[in-house]
Amino acid sequence: MELKKILIVDDDRDLCEVLASHVVNIFDDIQVACCYDGGKGLQEINFGGFDYMIFDLKLPVVDGIELIRKTISQPENEKAKIYVVSGNIDENAQKSLDELDIKGYIHKPFTFQDIYDMMKK
Repeated sequence: MELKKILIVDDDRDLCEVLASHVVNIFDDIQVACCYDGGKGLQEINFGGFDYMIFDLKLPVVDGIELIRKTISQPENEKAKIYVVSGNIDENAQKSLDELDIKGYIHKPFTFQDIYDMMKK
C-alpha cells in the first residue's frame, strides 16, 4: 500500500498530537506532520505531497480560511483532501467553508469517532 501523507495545522500542540494519534489509527501506512501556526503550515504545503490536510481556523500568522485558500490555489494540491477541526466555526466561517472545496469539518471538542466519520465519508 502506498504511504499517505497528512498535515495537521493547529496552534494547540496537545490537540495536534491527539489528532495525529487518531489518524494513525484510521489509516494504514500514513506519515503525519504537525505545524502550530498557519505560516509554518503554508511552508510545509509549499513542499507539497500531502494527501490529507486538517486545519484549525484560528491560527497565528495565517488563519485557517486563508490557509485553505492558498492551498487550493496551488495546482499540485488539487487531489489533497482538506478538513477543518475547529471550535470557531461561526456563521461567517461557515459561509467561507461552504464556498471552499473542503471534504468535511467538525467542531471541537471531538471524539475519535467524529474524526473517523469525517475522514471516511
